[in-house]
Amino acid sequence: MARNRLVSGFADFFGDIARARQASSIYNDLSGLSDEGLKARGLSRSDLPNYAFNKAFGSK
Repeated sequence: MARNRLVSGFADFFGDIARARQASSIYNDLSGLSDEGLKARGLSRSDLPNYAFNKAFGSK
């Protein structure tokens, strides 16, 4: 039982690392757009951190 929790904990940890990298990638891609390009997507610069996090982590 404890072993399953340990393995599950590691899997969750590495899953979170992968999602954080995805959020970083989304943020970096969008931050390279002009303000007009962001506006065309319904975003502003101040939206980027939350938008990237929510896209990567969903409702976690």
